[in-house]
Amino acid sequence: MTKSEPEVKNFWNGFLAGGAVAGIILYAFGTKNGRNGVRVLLSFSEDLDNNIHKIFSQTQSINSKKTTKNQGSMLETVTTILDKIQYAAKRT
Repeated sequence: MTKSEPEVKNFWNGFLAGGAVAGIILYAFGTKNGRNGVRVLLSFSEDLDNNIHKIFSQTQSINSKKTTKNQGSMLETVTTILDKIQYAAKRT
C-alpha cells in the first residue's frame, strides 16, 4: 500500500504572482517614473466623473449625424445615473 501525500501544485504560481505584485509596487513607489504614473492615475481617477461626461459628449458629437432619439435618451439616462451616484456619495 502506498501513502498518498498531498501535492503542492500552486506554490510556484503563487510565488510568481507575489513576485510580480511586489515588482509592480516597487516600481510604482520606488522610481521617479513610477511615482509620476501613480500621480497621473490618481488625478485621472479624481476627475473620473468629468471624464465620463466628456467621453459621452464627444461620442455624441461624433455620432451627431447618426443620432436618434434613443441614443440621445441613453446619454441623458447615463448622466442622470451619474448624478444620482454623486448625490448619494455626498450624502454618506
